[in-house]
Amino acid sequence: MRISTSVCVLAGVLLAAPIMQAASISVNLGQSAQNYVLTGQGTDNPYGTYLNTQGTCVAGASSTTCSLTGSYTGSTAGFTGGTYDFVTTYLGTGPSPLGSISENPIGGTYQDDFYFDSIPAGTTMYLQLDESGGPDYDIPIYAGNTFVGGFDVLYVSPVCGGTSLGSDPCDQIYVGQFLGATYSGQVTGSATFDSSTVVTANPIPEPEWLTLGGLPLLLAMMRRRLLAGARA
Repeated sequence: MRISTSVCVLAGVLLAAPIMQAASISVNLGQSAQNYVLTGQGTDNPYGTYLNTQGTCVAGASSTTCSLTGSYTGSTAGFTGGTYDFVTTYLGTGPSPLGSISENPIGGTYQDDFYFDSIPAGTTMYLQLDESGGPDYDIPIYAGNTFVGGFDVLYVSPVCGGTSLGSDPCDQIYVGQFLGATYSGQVTGSATFDSSTVVTANPIPEPEWLTLGGLPLLLAMMRRRLLAGARA
C-alpha cells in the first residue's frame, strides 16, 4: 500500500534552529509497534473509501494524539538510525477524521494504494526522530493544512474486522466498500523531507567550559604563563 502526498518546503516558520543547508532526506521506518487502521466508509464504490487511524490514539481535553513508533535507518549523516515516533494530532476526541480514497477502483493497478482526500483543519503530522548517539529531531510532515513532507506505509500482516465483507476477500480495496469494515496491522514505511524543515529538539551541548567562555580564558592564561616564562 502506498500513500500519495504532495510535497513542498515549509520555510520561515520554525522557531528552533534548523539545519541550514537544504537537502532532501529519506529515512526507512521499521515495523511499527502499533497498528495502522483503515475503516471502510463505502461512500464511493467501486473505489475504496476510508477513515485512517495512524497508530494508538489518546484523547486529551480538546484534541487527540495518535502515535506509530519503531526504529528507523537512513544513509544521510545525522539520520542514520535510532527510534521514531510518527505523531498525528487532530481536533476533537472522537474517532480519527482523516479521510482517504483508493487511487484506482476495484481491478485497477493501484486499487490498494490510497491518498488523503479529507484532512480537517488543525490536523498536524510530525515525525520525531531520536538519533542514536545524536540529537532528537522534530520534522513536520503535515502542518499548516498542507503536506510539507511525504511518507508511505506498507502493511506487514493485516487482518480484517468489523463489518463482514461477505464473499469478498480480506483485501484493502474491498474493506473500503463496506461501512465499518476494518483493515488493520503493523506497518513499515519511509519518510522524505527537506532538511530546511528539520528542527533539532535537543542539540548536543558543547562542553560546559566552552559554553561559559572557557576557551578564551584558557588561551589568556596560557599567554600569561608564556610571558611570565619569557621574563624569568
